[in-house]
Amino acid sequence: MAAHTATLSPLTGVHDERDEQAGLRILRLMAVFVSVGYLAYAVITAPSVMAMASVMDAWWTVLACVLTFGTGLAIAPMSWRGSAQRIRLAAGAAAIGYLVTVALWWSGWNGQLLGTHDSVWFAQFSGLAAIASALAFRPVVAFGYLVVASAGSMWISHVVRPGSSYSPLIPDLAWGVAFSLLFVAAAVMAIRTAGILDATRAQAFEVTAEAAAANARSAERTRFDALTHDNVMSTLLLASRQGASPELAQNARAALAAVEEAAAGEVRTTLTTFEAMSQIRAAVSLIDPAQPVAVPGDADFESVFPAAAVSAIAAATAEALRNSRRHAGEQATTTVTITAGPSLLRAEVVDDGLGFDPAQVSASRLGIAVSIRGRMSKIDGGVAEVDSRPGGGTRIRVEWAR
Repeated sequence: MAAHTATLSPLTGVHDERDEQAGLRILRLMAVFVSVGYLAYAVITAPSVMAMASVMDAWWTVLACVLTFGTGLAIAPMSWRGSAQRIRLAAGAAAIGYLVTVALWWSGWNGQLLGTHDSVWFAQFSGLAAIASALAFRPVVAFGYLVVASAGSMWISHVVRPGSSYSPLIPDLAWGVAFSLLFVAAAVMAIRTAGILDATRAQAFEVTAEAAAANARSAERTRFDALTHDNVMSTLLLASRQGASPELAQNARAALAAVEEAAAGEVRTTLTTFEAMSQIRAAVSLIDPAQPVAVPGDADFESVFPAAAVSAIAAATAEALRNSRRHAGEQATTTVTITAGPSLLRAEVVDDGLGFDPAQVSASRLGIAVSIRGRMSKIDGGVAEVDSRPGGGTRIRVEWAR
């Protein structure tokens, strides 16, 4: 079985559809449902449209079909990969188009009556237009729309048809509103649920981002402590072994500079290879102090790297190790490797554990989406790659390249 790989890079602009908002997907599905409903009613009511054309002016029939069916059918293509605002505009146009059709009926009526078995075609789906209004407007407006649209179309149906072909207006209106109310209420609840899903998801991302920032601050403090400890201790050890020497003087100056920077809280824009590796090691040790970190022998210790890139790689590496500890299994072995070159800084977390299918990871799983991919996507030159398969272990690579 081939491994599944999912990569996100700001340079390539790869977009993962799983990150799309759940509420927007629900809104799109409902928009397509409404549009298909208009298509179905266009087919069903075609004979009624032709029959009613005999009692209406031609301009009204053409305009009514455009305002009603044209706007309703346009909702689906307008909703295709469209924003929530675009969907609401399309649905609002359909809802308003239906009301204009009803309002202009009197101007287009020639005074003749329909046959006993004929019906007013637009009176048959006022509930569908009300569902379109629920997509576009607030619930109270949608419910009010249902009453107005049903009352107007029902009244026209009683006016233009012979008196022997219909029951009293009030019972007909009450039945029509009550029947359509069920579907409009269901649409309102679905839209409200979609909004709650999006709000909950946004809050979860915010909380995760705050936690990631707190971890980054903790890793930064640990890094400064580690740098100070390593520099000071290495200088003292060198002094005890060699005494005064040019090398001792150089180490002492480096140690003093590290202490002064930590005390002053200076913001570094670049870090040396040694400092970058120390920061990544510090982040790893926060998750598992016993986890070894391997560095290939050909590492370039003469390079400097952007501090932001180093911080992102350190935090993403820590999150990858945390995920490995949680999900790889108790018997899994995990390795962490740091690679440094003249224009490259890379960290890899590899385990031989249970593995998973990246394509099946839910968008609500924020560890990979926010703390790894999201973090690396925010830096120029940052790349995050997740390579895994069920039963085949996992490899997570995060890197920065010039």
